[in-house]
Amino acid sequence: MATGMTESSAGVHATRTPNPKEKQIIEDILNLYQLHPTEDAYRHYAPNAEFHDPVSIATGLDSIRSQFNGMPKLFAESVTKKWDVLADAPPNALAFNLDQHYVFKSPIPFKSKGAEQMVNSKVTFHFNDEGLIVKHDEEWDHKTNQTAGENGTMGKMMEARKKLDAKIVERMIPSDPSKV
Repeated sequence: MATGMTESSAGVHATRTPNPKEKQIIEDILNLYQLHPTEDAYRHYAPNAEFHDPVSIATGLDSIRSQFNGMPKLFAESVTKKWDVLADAPPNALAFNLDQHYVFKSPIPFKSKGAEQMVNSKVTFHFNDEGLIVKHDEEWDHKTNQTAGENGTMGKMMEARKKLDAKIVERMIPSDPSKV
C-alpha cells in the first residue's frame, strides 16, 4: 500500500512506510554506507550473499564486508540525506530510494577532504526463506546494473572487471570491521 511519493534521478515513485523489522535492517545497513561498519549490519546477510553495484560484484559475506570496510579508506565523509521505501518491490525483497552524499579523501597532503558527490540509488535487498539478504543490488540513478547475460561480450568484460575489483578489495581490506 503506497503512503507517499519520492523523487529520484529516474522519476517519481510510490513509497510506503517500512515495518519495524525492515526499518531496522535499513538503518543497520546504512551504517555501512555511513562509514561505520558493524556486526549488527552484517548479521542481516546470508554467508553466500552477493553485492552488486556499478563498480563491483562481491560474492560471499567476507567479500561484502571488505567492500564496505574499505569505504573509510576512500571517503572522508558519507552522509545519508534521505531514504524512502519503495512500494513496488518484488516478492521477498525490500527496495528503497537512497540519497547518499560522499566526500572523497583528498589526494593533496594536509587537506582532509576532496571532491564531493551526491549519489541517488535504488537499493534492493533480496531475502531467503530465513529472512537473510542473499542479494544486495545498488543501482546508481536507478539504472539496472549491467551483466554478461544482458550485454554480450562487453557485458562479460564488465562483469569480469567488477568481480576482479571485488577480489582485489577483498585481498587488501580486512573483513573484520574491528580491524578497519
